[in-house]
Amino acid sequence: MPTKKLNFSIAPVNDNPVLVNGATFSNGFSHKNGFPTIKWTIPAQDLLLDTKSLYLCGQFIVLKADGNPQTVANADYANWNLNNGATMPRSQSTNTSNWNGVSSVIDKLVIQSKKTQAELSNTVNYSMDDALKKGLSTNKYDYLQGALLRDKAAGTRHGAICRKIINSSVVVDTQLGGIGDKENGQFFSLKLNVPLLKNKLIHLGNSFVGGLLLTIHLNPDASVFHSRHRSIDVGNQAAADPTGTSYILKSLKLEGKYLVPTQADLASYQSTVALNGRVNLMNDVISSNNSNTYTPQLSQVRGVVNTFLDDDQQNNFLRATNNFRLPVGLVKYEQAKNNIKYPHDFSTEIKPNHQSAAEHGANAFTPNLLQTPSCGVGDAEARLQWLRSNFSGVIPQHTSLSKDLTDKNIGEDYLQTAAGVNGVGLNTEPDLLGIGADYTNNLNQSQNYVNQDYELKLECGVNTGRAVLPASRSNKVEIMETFVKQVSVMNLQTLQKSM
Repeated sequence: MPTKKLNFSIAPVNDNPVLVNGATFSNGFSHKNGFPTIKWTIPAQDLLLDTKSLYLCGQFIVLKADGNPQTVANADYANWNLNNGATMPRSQSTNTSNWNGVSSVIDKLVIQSKKTQAELSNTVNYSMDDALKKGLSTNKYDYLQGALLRDKAAGTRHGAICRKIINSSVVVDTQLGGIGDKENGQFFSLKLNVPLLKNKLIHLGNSFVGGLLLTIHLNPDASVFHSRHRSIDVGNQAAADPTGTSYILKSLKLEGKYLVPTQADLASYQSTVALNGRVNLMNDVISSNNSNTYTPQLSQVRGVVNTFLDDDQQNNFLRATNNFRLPVGLVKYEQAKNNIKYPHDFSTEIKPNHQSAAEHGANAFTPNLLQTPSCGVGDAEARLQWLRSNFSGVIPQHTSLSKDLTDKNIGEDYLQTAAGVNGVGLNTEPDLLGIGADYTNNLNQSQNYVNQDYELKLECGVNTGRAVLPASRSNKVEIMETFVKQVSVMNLQTLQKSM
């Protein structure tokens, strides 16, 4: 047992302190202003890094398109609960990810050995994977206790409102001593969601990793912020358009604890660790009968998670990046390994679905006009496979995924822009669906995909323009972001990794 714990707080080696010039900010870390990369160094020493205690801490500031701070004045409060209308303020219309809040600023996280510069971990598309994990394992009440406090994510608890970061960033009529006050900006404290930094003790000595280098690459502003609605009549809602909104991160610190080991600790230290990680692959869905194939080149695959985004959904202020929906008009799908159906020897059918002739006839009804729109999508089996693929065969006890969330999404997808309508299609009720395959069977099993193929076949309504499907989605192709869940083994002494 370690003899004692030593607290540390490390500033970035490329620190760029925020400066105040009159009523505006400059410097700080931000994608827009030319400082999109943040680097830390953890020195080599004969101590153990307690990754359970490791947090990224700092403050988050929101800027309007003109570069001035986003403020919330007393005049805004009169329209605080407006969902629409010409008087809805920008501070109400500008939102961040429901599922992971401030964490959505992280695009990629790289960890290297300081001794050899060897890359120990490279987590790309961090924000999307992090949003899925948090949303699918946390319910609306959990968000009030942990997520809302640490990364300012609101989940679905606040009724299509996810603007805590914006509203608390810089507030007019407070006790702050101007925008230069050190308390100005929303405080956050994030766990870094990468396998190497999950509940591990990392020996920092020169006989092991020899210290660590951590590099965070930031997301573009349009992948962090989104408007309340997908369609805005700028002529009537000029103040509600969030286009050009940006962020600044200030006072960043990497904080945690070192453990001082005893001789017994060192003698029993296990230098080989198993890492439950994932690899990100990307493809697209371009037609109603679509087949995508990957060769992951991984020896221990625990499952495959496929998400689907409209082709204009990423890096767009008018779309929520972390809104995960099934392919539009999905009828059925099947998954295969080496061209043989696996892990299920049948196609998973969505009955009924938004193209079902028996239910719809000649446009007999529009799905969003059903009292419960999700009853027009029989996806119970797909949801079961999806949840198991994300959590190694286990169904999470708490989740934000619900039929109610899907009801709201379907209704918003079918809404059309019309004269006199100031906003159409809520972005702030994102769904958490996708298509997945679990290979563990809750028994820690895995599949070998070295020189072997994973295949997903879809029958859907993508790029068809069919009248029974949402006009806002049916003419688009979709991006398929795939996360291959896999086990790798790393030796922290030789720095060799086996995948």
